[in-house]
Order: sequence, then structure tokens, then C-alpha cells
Amino acid sequence: MNETKSKRINEVLKEELKGISVSKEEYKYLKEISNLVIKEIEKRLKKWKIDASVFIGGSLAKETLVKKEKHDIDLFLRFNKRYHEMQINRAMKKLFFLFKIPGWKTKIKKIHGSRDYVQIIFDKHGVMIEIIPSLKISNSEEARNITDFSYFHVRYVKDKIEKKKKLADEIILAKSFCHAQKCYGAESYINGFSGYALELLVISCGSFEKFLNAIAISNGKDEKIIFDPANHYKDEIQVINELNSAKRNSPIILIDPISKDRNAAASLSHETFDIFKNACKRFLNAPSSEFFEHKRVSIEKMRDYAMDIEGAFAVFEVKTSKQEGDIAGTKLLKFHKFLGKELEKSFDIIESHFEYDDKKTSHNYFIIKRKKEIIIHGPLLNYKEGVENFKKTHRIWYIQDGRICAAKSPEITVRQFMKEFNSRNKTQMKQMGITKVGLV
Repeated sequence: MNETKSKRINEVLKEELKGISVSKEEYKYLKEISNLVIKEIEKRLKKWKIDASVFIGGSLAKETLVKKEKHDIDLFLRFNKRYHEMQINRAMKKLFFLFKIPGWKTKIKKIHGSRDYVQIIFDKHGVMIEIIPSLKISNSEEARNITDFSYFHVRYVKDKIEKKKKLADEIILAKSFCHAQKCYGAESYINGFSGYALELLVISCGSFEKFLNAIAISNGKDEKIIFDPANHYKDEIQVINELNSAKRNSPIILIDPISKDRNAAASLSHETFDIFKNACKRFLNAPSSEFFEHKRVSIEKMRDYAMDIEGAFAVFEVKTSKQEGDIAGTKLLKFHKFLGKELEKSFDIIESHFEYDDKKTSHNYFIIKRKKEIIIHGPLLNYKEGVENFKKTHRIWYIQDGRICAAKSPEITVRQFMKEFNSRNKTQMKQMGITKVGLV
């Protein structure tokens, strides 16, 4: 990389860091709110004689938060490891029944997960706290759930940052960049990098820029990028030979320093990786602050493009009854793909985008063009009765690969498609937890 480009990268990163870093005052404020919640939890732990302790986790504990309007804070409840799962569940219900913070207006929500957890939402203060149950264990072999590693993850990252303070800024840049490229999040509808995975990758590479370079120069899909920060394995060959095959599917294999049998980047899909790799290359080639801007779908640009190619621009709003977050997002993404396949029966899809609002609604954007003709495949020729019925319905027909076929010019509009789609797929939509599909 030439000196001019390297200088430009440094300028962009320095300027970006000013806008995305959380101030000391903000950290103090967020920790004060967290401590209020912790104080109230500790009162209840004592009252109910529940053997558990609370600690601040996630980005707040490591001070790697990215500045935004609303902050999510993770608090972990570490239960004595003698508690079985049913006891943990009962204790969580007891602790957060009619839970209130004196002098503060809050909403409490129970969220279903691998272990049910609780959200406390401070609406007017831009803060949402998640209280996640975990076990107080002394080593990774005792873990019963991924959340049981959290205490050790926080301790590992904090230790690395204390030794090299600059790493916190590098991690913040990585998180902001990934979020802007829609690659941040281990949820099934994103299949991207978790916050912890990004922290490990930046720590392993030494900086955000070096992390981007490591991704940009990687080869094709068949080659795995392997990181083993704690040197659990002798070499990459041993990683491939000994790591469970299900944990080797992702394009990056990132051995968790806390557990040698865990790939911390297992959620990363090849599709998301390709998007991220392309963004890394483009940024390194032409550094710009635009790469850190989270851009929503440009309705105006899509509409103009549809007009230029004499196509149509359609926006579908889809609602689900499923739980907000990963469950709803995954269902809505699956439905987006199903909707696309149904559209393809009558239209050519030129471009499509999926946007999920983290609640119960998604917006599905399509630029489409009406097909010149639709091929209708009839029965095989040896099914004589079916063939004769097909001929009665389709006056113009032809034979292809031992089957009778016909072609017709589609005359369906998007609104007609929508009406027929809703009528034809009622049962399937119900099974998928979709409550409403409509044109915007």
C-alpha cells in the first residue's frame, strides 16, 4: 500500500473515531443506570436467598461501545453451578416478578432463548438492559450454555485492552464498519460477526486496518482463514483435523481462547463474508467515511432504476406474530425468499432487498420486470387423460422432453399478484407465523 493511501486511511479512521466514541460522561451515566439495576437485583437475591451474583458484561464492561441513540447493556446473573435449569428458570421468574427501579419508569419483557432472559427498557433514557442467566463455573468444561462463557470472555478482552489501550478504539472502528456493511450480528437473519468475534479478530490482528487487510487478501471459498489467539493448536492442519466438522463450515475459523472446541465465528455465512470482504477491498482501495454510514435502502434510487429499465418497483410490508429479534427476523427473512420465488413465476427479479426493524415487521423491496412468456409444464405424454385435458385448456401447445407444454404472455400486475398470493398461501403463511403481507 502506498504512503498516500495509508495516510488517507489514518485520516478517515481518526475522524470516524471522533464521531462514534462514547464519552467518559456517557460511560459513567450508563454504568450508574446499570448499578441501580444491580442494586435492586442484589436486594431480591438476598430476600429470596438465591445463590447468584451480578456482573456487567458486553461492550460496556470492555468500554468498546459505539455511540448511538439507544444503548443495549448486558448484565449477567451467575448462578451457583449446583442449580439445574429448572431452578434457574424459577429463580428468574421470582426475581423479576413486578420488578421496578425506584424513581424510574421501565418496561419489563421476558425473552425466550437458549435460556430465557429479561429485558428492562428505559424508554426515555435510550437504554435497554438485558439480564442474562449464566452459571458460576471455574473452567469451560463445566459450561452448559454459551452464556456460561460470558464472564471469561469479558475478562479475556479486558485484559488484552488493559495491556494495549489502543485496542479499544480499533474494536470500536471494527464494530462500526461491520454494522454499516450489515455484517454485524450472529443472529440467523444476519449470519455475521458477533461483537466478541470482532474483538478477538482485532486483538489477533493487532489493529482494525490489519484485520481488514487479512480479510481482503484471503483466497477463494475453499480456503479457510484460521485464527487461534491462545495457540490451543500446534498449527492450522491440527485445527482442521481436530475441530468438529460442524464448526468448520464458516469461512473464518476463530478458536475461542476460552474453549478450544468452539469456533467464535461459526455464525458467519459465506454470503455475509463475501459482502464484508468486498467492502474491505473497496475501503482499502478508496478509503472514505461513507463505509461507516449505515445506509437504508434508497427507495428513490430503486424507483428511478425501475423506471429506467421499464420495470416496476414493489415494496411489500410483512408482519409476523413471532418473538421480536432473532426468531422474528429469521422467519421474516425466510418469508422474503419464499415471496421472491413466488414473484419469479410471473416476473424477472432484477434487484431485491430485505430490511428488518428488530421488532415484528420487515420491508421487502423488489425491482421486477414482467416475463415475456411463462412456460406451463403439463403432464407426461403417457398420461393420456391429463394430456387431453391440458389441450382443452391450452389451445396452443408443444411437446418437450416427453411432456406437453404451453406458453403464455403474463398479464398480471403486482396488485393482482398480491391478491392471488394472499389467497393461495393462507395456510403456508399461518405455518410460518406471518400475519400480514401487503403492498406499501
